[in-house]
Amino acid sequence: MSSTVVDRRLGELRNRTGVRRSYPRIRASLSGFYASSERMLMIKEGDLNLRGTFIKTSAPDVVGTEATVRLLLTEDAPMLRIPARVVWSNQDPNRGPVGMGLRFQSLENWQRKRVAAVLIRSGGIASFPALAKSMGKKGV
Repeated sequence: MSSTVVDRRLGELRNRTGVRRSYPRIRASLSGFYASSERMLMIKEGDLNLRGTFIKTSAPDVVGTEATVRLLLTEDAPMLRIPARVVWSNQDPNRGPVGMGLRFQSLENWQRKRVAAVLIRSGGIASFPALAKSMGKKGV
């Protein structure tokens, strides 16, 4: 899984989106599926953090749609099955990235740990800015 830390909480993008995230997202090649009552999509590319994911798609569901996301985070582990809700949707490329933002619902601790492990492996400590800041103060 290739990845880049994207911290939309800072800089120019902050003015457009506000400060809504506790953690930056990791832009990654994701593998998995999205399923709602309206559609089923393969997930090939998006952003990921501990609270949710952004899925690039030309056919996003509307805000409020309940769905199930199945993510293959590593080749050696089974897919995670996570209930999610659409919290942001866009079909207009002039308004930002085309796709939908999902917030994970009732993520279990073992699932959160697997996502965190992938985030740390992919984006390093920058995936968790508060932790990186506290470690910097301690000189670790």
